[in-house]
Amino acid sequence: MSAQLEPAKGGLRWVKSRSNPGLGTPPVVERVVATANGTGLFAGDLLKTGTDGCLLPAAAGETSSHVMVAAVRYRGSDGYMRSGAFVPASTTYTGTASLANPLATVVLAIPVNNQIFETDIPTAAATQTAATALIGQCVDIVANAGSTVTGISGYTADTVANFQATTASAQLRLLEVPEYGMSGSINDVTKTYWKGWFDVNEQLETV
Repeated sequence: MSAQLEPAKGGLRWVKSRSNPGLGTPPVVERVVATANGTGLFAGDLLKTGTDGCLLPAAAGETSSHVMVAAVRYRGSDGYMRSGAFVPASTTYTGTASLANPLATVVLAIPVNNQIFETDIPTAAATQTAATALIGQCVDIVANAGSTVTGISGYTADTVANFQATTASAQLRLLEVPEYGMSGSINDVTKTYWKGWFDVNEQLETV
């Protein structure tokens, strides 16, 4: 099997808003991340809101609230405040988990409510018809680690075999199989890492 012309990009990438499809930019907000979180946060990671209101990486099957965009600030291991595409694992800070605390880890994130995202499906569909038949079905994420070189998420949708024919039992719901290039040649569903447009099926509505 030849390679996908558009290889895996990683993570969830914003496509458009369902409530305002003509808006060309996502609704980005600043949110605080829990201190000493054991997992890094990367651009495109699906995030959840903890009981304290702080953001954390969402694992497979968990209700989510945001998609990570970038790190506004975090305290490096050398004590200096930094910004970038990702927050390293186990980043700590002192003081309250508040935007008002200049030492707190803060990220830019997109609230998932009414938003459409693209992500990669790591296994091939048998045919275009088979891929199209998945529209409306749901699937969990696979929370692969992101890259500390690029800062990009490693998250993908789960495999084609794990799509479920119910709209209430998994994190993402497939809305569309986008066609890129001539006759969809840049998004070949019969090759690995084809792209789907999804909304977040299991979500916590928040800002």
